Amino acid sequence: MGAYTNPAELFLKTHTIESVEDIIHFADFLREEAGLSCDPPINLQLIIDQFGMHSPKAIPLPQQQGTTVSFSGIPQILFHDGDGPPRQRYTTAHELIELLFSGLPGSIRFDGKKANIFGIYGKERICQIGAANLLMPLLSFQPRAIEMGLSIRIAELLSTEYEVSLMASLCRLVDTYPQKAALVLWSMKNKPSDIKKKVPENQLPMPGFDPTRLEKKKLRVVWSYGKLNNIYIPAHKSIPEDSSVYDAWNRDQFTSGEEKIPFGTNNEKAIFENKSVWIKNEKSILSLIR
Repeated sequence: MGAYTNPAELFLKTHTIESVEDIIHFADFLREEAGLSCDPPINLQLIIDQFGMHSPKAIPLPQQQGTTVSFSGIPQILFHDGDGPPRQRYTTAHELIELLFSGLPGSIRFDGKKANIFGIYGKERICQIGAANLLMPLLSFQPRAIEMGLSIRIAELLSTEYEVSLMASLCRLVDTYPQKAALVLWSMKNKPSDIKKKVPENQLPMPGFDPTRLEKKKLRVVWSYGKLNNIYIPAHKSIPEDSSVYDAWNRDQFTSGEEKIPFGTNNEKAIFENKSVWIKNEKSILSLIR
């Protein structure tokens, strides 16, 4: 390992930070300094060696996926030893992008409590954008995505080629087809408003009042990514039980079908591809809607 060179300081000698686009330029800079092309998979260790950083290390991090510590002024990235290799790679890329923030001048340093040059984006989201561009460069990913198509199967193939998780590959694929697709994660749950109204089981009944019981759980939106023709996807929105999403839940198998989009009022139809996933030991359904 050679002498440590701060990549943020080196980058800021010739670049200014005025928008999220400049974070993408930093990702390109890291690859170029290490002599890497945009061809997958991106060798992050070469970037770490190029700047003289300590090699990443896996340790128990039950409350987080990664962090960066400093030994004698030389940074070392730590990631959770319980995560799989694709997740650890993404964490490493995320932490490399985060190095830039420690080098920003005070006047434009990110502050989560104030408006900043990155607009609506929070720091974590900015680092996610940078990490995606570091691991899946647009110059190589976009031509592959356009040639191969927009589907979960293609995302699986690209995730293997770029050595990233299926979720990361799907998000990048959706970004490649702006306004044409969205990801939705569904979970079987009640609406928060229903839970608030529920009377505790141990509460004594009041004469003349029936206790409020929870309604049957439904598959509801946990989060969404991307936009489909600018259709708003509200959190906690449920989907009909005769949908392909429910079919995937009930059969625990991949399903697909053309059906009405349950968001908006235009009665538009779209292709749904649905795959069951497990997140923190909880079963959910991941849908690609296009």
